[in-house]
Amino acid sequence: MNKTYDVIIIGGGPAGLMTAFYCGTGGMKPMILEALDFLGGQSAALYPEKPVYDVPGILECTGQELSDSLTEQVMQIEPDVEFNQSVDEIKQVNGIWNLICKSGKVYQTKAVVVATGKGAFSPIKLGAPGEDEYYGKGLSYTVKHIGDFKGQDILIVGGGDSAMDWTCTLKDVAKSVTLIHRRDGFKAHIGAVNQIKAMADAGEINMFIPYEIRKIEGQGKVEKVTVFNNQTNEEKSMPIQSIIICAGFKPTSDALKKWGLDLNEKGFIKTHEMCRTNLPGIFAVGDATEYPGKRHLIVMEFGEAASAAGAVSTHIYGKGKGGAEWWAGPKKKKTGNTEIDKDNDTNKQSVGVK
Repeated sequence: MNKTYDVIIIGGGPAGLMTAFYCGTGGMKPMILEALDFLGGQSAALYPEKPVYDVPGILECTGQELSDSLTEQVMQIEPDVEFNQSVDEIKQVNGIWNLICKSGKVYQTKAVVVATGKGAFSPIKLGAPGEDEYYGKGLSYTVKHIGDFKGQDILIVGGGDSAMDWTCTLKDVAKSVTLIHRRDGFKAHIGAVNQIKAMADAGEINMFIPYEIRKIEGQGKVEKVTVFNNQTNEEKSMPIQSIIICAGFKPTSDALKKWGLDLNEKGFIKTHEMCRTNLPGIFAVGDATEYPGKRHLIVMEFGEAASAAGAVSTHIYGKGKGGAEWWAGPKKKKTGNTEIDKDNDTNKQSVGVK
């Protein structure tokens, strides 16, 4: 007979990890199902070296460091973790949710929290000439290793926070950085936009708006790019060895539709108070969701994780009751009159960290 979990979290990114942590501290036994072979989600898979500045209490860390820390933290509550498990179907049988994976495995649970992020990390393409031809040959949609861009002329395309962040980060590594955006205004945080404009005024970077890519040239790799002003049609050509397109990632919503979840016009899960979805017993957190006032920030994911854990507890046990055993912090042992952390595999492991 299959074990029935209190809650299964689909996705092991920051939102999923913290949901598991809060469920565990509330006395529930969580399981994490992760489609990849490591924990950390988008932070580890796409942005391992990207500086992160907006985590409360941490002045600066990389995406990989954040993933590592969150993984170490959640392993303290000893969740079960299954890697390489992609959930294909979700069915309710006699009040228990059955999660049927593409591998053929079936997991049973009283509640589900969907924390799939942007799914398969499908990048939004510009449709620019040569975009597909030069993908992987100097054109990319993310930065995994900053050192790969040392001494290069780089073109960054986009007007959001990622474009601003990479412009700031790579200007001290690259030979030159040029930022273009197809609109007159940026959608990034105003502080980041002001910083970028100041850098452009000081000659530290090149910035052209409203500009788009007209042509990419090169023998088997990016060597030259022509951009144009979409209002005046003025062109500029420049030597470029790397193009980073920061147009965002779209959620892969086929599975979400199959599970019966209500989605908005952009493919995000519609959530209500306490991270509830249209299906009783199924909750959703993180980048997979949208609701009025939603901002796709890590700090909001952490808040959603706590809310979802509380909602799961209420769903299972009733309001104000909670699980059978509340977590009292990391396990410790006494040595003489001094209490120290117990240094064992259970508390110190970093399972699935890339």
